[in-house]
Amino acid sequence: MADKRKGELMMVVCAVLWSISGLVMKFINWSPFLISGGRGLLSALVIFVSMRMSGYSLKFTKQSLGIAALTFINVLFFVASNKLTTAANAIVLQYTAPVFVLIITTIVLKRKLKIHQILTVLVASSGMVLFFVDKMSSDGMLGNIFATISGFFMGLMYAFTGEVKDSGERISGLVIGHLSLALLGIPLGLCFTDFTQINSVSIMLIFLLGFVQMGIPYALYGRASAMISGVEVSLISMIEPVLNPIWVALFYNEIPGKWAMTGGILIIGAVLTYTLVDNKLLDKKDL
Repeated sequence: MADKRKGELMMVVCAVLWSISGLVMKFINWSPFLISGGRGLLSALVIFVSMRMSGYSLKFTKQSLGIAALTFINVLFFVASNKLTTAANAIVLQYTAPVFVLIITTIVLKRKLKIHQILTVLVASSGMVLFFVDKMSSDGMLGNIFATISGFFMGLMYAFTGEVKDSGERISGLVIGHLSLALLGIPLGLCFTDFTQINSVSIMLIFLLGFVQMGIPYALYGRASAMISGVEVSLISMIEPVLNPIWVALFYNEIPGKWAMTGGILIIGAVLTYTLVDNKLLDKKDL
């Protein structure tokens, strides 16, 4: 029981730290490439150290490289969406990942969706549509598209990672993915960033993103996932899409439109309900 409580507390801290990404990114006037690369370099370092402390070695396999590629695309599009649309839109649309997992497993693995899964897809999809109803600039629309792409690749990452049984390969994939963001993002990002914006404040914020917002939470997530169930991890992680827009509203005065807020409630509600219902069905099946 003590380990379970410890794991739950770790996931709460993890979700809270994840939730500050939207706010911090709003104050960094760099290109998405440079933000992704800088954060990726620092988070890769933290995850690598955590991996070595857990006794795992870096593995370059088809599985780890597949996770790395999906991580790379997911993170890059998420950061870009944060610069082009509201933080609320970016994080909630990314959290459509479970919906894409259901669709992907149905198409690829030929599994039939159950009634509650079909309802989840329908309700969450309706919520996604509402994000594009709000009146916004072309940049805002592009940001919504990027956030949806991020959610799609996050779903692919979840589905693919679930098939990888080796923990070393899974963690290696995260390290390689974030390191790839650094190797590509930093040199490319420097070409599209005003050098006057690279100052002590922005560098401090990148360190905050890399170590505090990304690196430490991933290390906590790795330990917490061994202490509590996947369902508990999923439920507690829902703190992130709730807190993310609140921080931005309080400290950046960015308020999402009414249709986007309605869509966000539908998506979060659908994913949360799906997780709870699916867990109850699994428990009954075990009995």
